Amino acid sequence: MQYGHFDNENHEYVIDRVDLPTSWTNYIGVKDMCAVLNHTAGGYIFYKSPEYHRITRFRPNGVPMDRPGHYVYLRDDESKDYWSISWQPVGKPLDQAKYTCRHGMSYSVYECDYSKIRASQKMSIAMDDPVEIWDVRIKNEDDRPRAISVFSYLEFSFHQIEMDNKNFQMSMYAAGSSYDKGIIECDLFYEEFGYQFFTANFEPDSYDCLRDKFLGLYHTEDNPVGVERGSLSNSSELGNNHCGALHKRFTLAPGEEIRVIFLLGEGNREEGVRIRGKYADTEMVDQVYRQLEHYWREKQAKLQIQTPNQGMNTLINTWTLYQAEVNIMFSRFASFIEVGGRTGLGYRDTSQDSMTVIHSNPEKCRQRIVELLRGLVKQGYGLHLFQPEWFDPNEKNKKPFKSPTVVPTPKLSDMIHGLEDTCSDDALWLVASINEYVKETGEFSFLDEIYTYADGGKGSVYEHMKRILDFSAEQVGADGICKGLRADWNDCLNLGGGESAMVSFLHYWAIGKFLELAEYRGEAEDVETYTAMAERVKKACDQVLWDEKWYIRGITKNGRKIGTSRDKEGKIHLESNAWAVLSGAAPYEKGILAMDSVYEELFTEYGIMLNGPAYTEPDEDIGFVTRVYPGLKENASVFSHPNPWAWAAECRLGRGDRAMEFYNALCPYYQNDKIEIREAEPYSYCQFIMGKDHTAFGRARHPFMTGTGGWAYFSATHYMLGVRPGLDTLTIDPCIPKEWDGFSMKRQWRGADYAIEVENPKHVSKGVQTLYLDGKEVKEIPADVRGSSHKVKVIMG
Repeated sequence: MQYGHFDNENHEYVIDRVDLPTSWTNYIGVKDMCAVLNHTAGGYIFYKSPEYHRITRFRPNGVPMDRPGHYVYLRDDESKDYWSISWQPVGKPLDQAKYTCRHGMSYSVYECDYSKIRASQKMSIAMDDPVEIWDVRIKNEDDRPRAISVFSYLEFSFHQIEMDNKNFQMSMYAAGSSYDKGIIECDLFYEEFGYQFFTANFEPDSYDCLRDKFLGLYHTEDNPVGVERGSLSNSSELGNNHCGALHKRFTLAPGEEIRVIFLLGEGNREEGVRIRGKYADTEMVDQVYRQLEHYWREKQAKLQIQTPNQGMNTLINTWTLYQAEVNIMFSRFASFIEVGGRTGLGYRDTSQDSMTVIHSNPEKCRQRIVELLRGLVKQGYGLHLFQPEWFDPNEKNKKPFKSPTVVPTPKLSDMIHGLEDTCSDDALWLVASINEYVKETGEFSFLDEIYTYADGGKGSVYEHMKRILDFSAEQVGADGICKGLRADWNDCLNLGGGESAMVSFLHYWAIGKFLELAEYRGEAEDVETYTAMAERVKKACDQVLWDEKWYIRGITKNGRKIGTSRDKEGKIHLESNAWAVLSGAAPYEKGILAMDSVYEELFTEYGIMLNGPAYTEPDEDIGFVTRVYPGLKENASVFSHPNPWAWAAECRLGRGDRAMEFYNALCPYYQNDKIEIREAEPYSYCQFIMGKDHTAFGRARHPFMTGTGGWAYFSATHYMLGVRPGLDTLTIDPCIPKEWDGFSMKRQWRGADYAIEVENPKHVSKGVQTLYLDGKEVKEIPADVRGSSHKVKVIMG
């Protein structure tokens, strides 16, 4: 069944039926301020950090679902009937009121048609100021005047997640609120700069700064006493729980529409006065919309496709790009699942994210790469989870908030974990990200920039890369395969002193990425050294990791191979087989056998399972994965992130039909009419889909904040459609279904525009017969000057 539809013209997903089986979320904001909102205006907003600078309160995994939020109530002052513009929290019966939600790129719109009053609430965040804008329109569609009261409601956070959820003896008595000049100020007195404000473009008839006064005892957001009564109590206090509730009465003539602006911002009352003066003018609000539209259309214009696959077109042109961008902007710790209880950068996550959208966001990808370089220790491993400001020389003079509650604060040197907490894959991803950054931007001088190591000392970007590769070369087990250490991408596969097939294949891949740059720079000694290293890795992989029809997953610290045909549980794993092929380490014949085995053993109608059959018996030699219920998460679910690795692997084998079959199975677009099964958003890849060993097979969970977004975008564009920037040339090497007649792509590379037309007259999956640049047959497409435009024609055969 369908709950909504894709509006490709407006780049929106429209939720027509709001009684969804789970929250469908969106992200608004593109700089320091971000809000995570669902289809009923539930959610929260933060400034820079979702853990340490939360602005509004949120109760995750609670009942009712996703409360509180950013709500606007309407009240008929004659009948005393009231409702919310978003379906929740009041929740009028759907046979009496019509509700919709439109999620767009950095905005969401809630619409309600009830009792002959049509209303909408558009949520966005200004690009030039840290302020969330609630743009409310109310129209009287009755044939008589209507007296309507408007109320806002949000609950202020105590800034820090822990302070929102425990030990209220400080926060409750060192945070206060006050009202003056039309502005509610929330003062977190225990922080030197701890202020938020809430205001509107009108003079309120009444207000409440205290949550319990607005809601009333034994009431909830469903039935706040202030709205029931029709006026607020003008409450404020030093101490207590605080909210932003403003009330205004209007009389609307028949057909009249009014527009009301609420503003939630970072800063004190003086800042609120400035923001109110600026955005009370609705033209300035409209300017915000124009800026946001320009921001996203400019990103989208960097790469647009037209293929016979409508789902791929919609996702690549809008939604998968958007998901990948959200991940690079806000990392992985702001969602309704990762609710900010930990923050900073995950090393492997951010390394991969920064590789996937360099063409559309080179500045942010560069920033992330630099932060990761600083989070690398001299020995060559990355700090698995760290705060970038720890190692940013520009952040050292900022005054930290220190709680009077005695909690020992570790020294920065104590943040440098040892091998026992090191994940063996983390830093290898960064080598590829640096390679892709240089290829996309042409900024070769970046390799010579100097950055510090987390534990002291400094070196060039090029030297950082060598230390990463050397670390993996040193950390090998008895069989010559890279050690698994704490984990190796699969956090639940805890091999400890054992060996990881995936990391050895990843090591081989990273060496290849480095060698491209070393050869380009003419670093003859490094080329010799690392070519020999690559050959040793490849030889060890071939001798140790092959198991009749596929590659094993690893070797435990006790010498037992994992992922063999003799295993009853977990006998085949996706990661090692996809990376054996994608890295180039696997001979062609073994690659075909391995990926055929993946197809036969792990492929389902919803995508490829991570492993199988599921583990049912705990096995400490393998790790926590054996204690996850069958069909969930890392234990035989369709874990989405590695699925695009399989798409890319199939393209390396030249099997476009198989790659597209894999793509379509995972593609959320094609599950839009299966929401009773999928439940989650059809515009976002989710972290995992419950596997066939689970009773809820096909149910998707944890949207947006997954590396699937970036890798789905990267594999589809770089491998399936095959347009890949090189050091000096643009490669076009598609691997598509044989039935396709071709496709087109508009691609910007280093400031030049390329209109690419691919024709497939012989209906092959792979192979370029002829290449034309601006009407002339060529062997390659060289980089050109910024501002130039070119037509590229590719004849496959």
